[in-house]
Amino acid sequence: MEENSKLEEAGRKMMSVIVRFSGLVLLFAGLWIAFQVLTEALNLYNDPQRIERFAAAIEKGSNIDKSLGALQTPKTRVDSDASLSDFPATPAKTGKKPEDEFRISYFLAWIIVLLLLLMIARISLSAMKTGGELVLYDVQIKQFAKMLLKEVGKQDR
Repeated sequence: MEENSKLEEAGRKMMSVIVRFSGLVLLFAGLWIAFQVLTEALNLYNDPQRIERFAAAIEKGSNIDKSLGALQTPKTRVDSDASLSDFPATPAKTGKKPEDEFRISYFLAWIIVLLLLLMIARISLSAMKTGGELVLYDVQIKQFAKMLLKEVGKQDR
């Protein structure tokens, strides 16, 4: 019987070590991910041209700029007596580059990237919280047990 209790105690201690080690790994992984999110946010702030890849991917997948561009250019019927000055100026006539035009995909890319960064940051915070709780698991259980014993002692009086 005594051998059984020693084996159980050794198993509990081993499981406690495994849980604490897993908590430390989770805690440090959350810290590393949070640091990476902060670094990426600062990189985007310092070099906003990095968002162009996302904007190009959004435009390629959805053609949103082309669709909205077709809605913005008024379609007028060409009459025989209409002069060229009656038509809206095209980018070639105004000297504007296509990159200077308003692109909704650029703004959508910013929104999507910021939401992804926020989501990843939230996940890293959850990992840090859970890791910290696992590292302090035995301490919390011991505090709970003491508190429970105090309450039981108060009720017996």
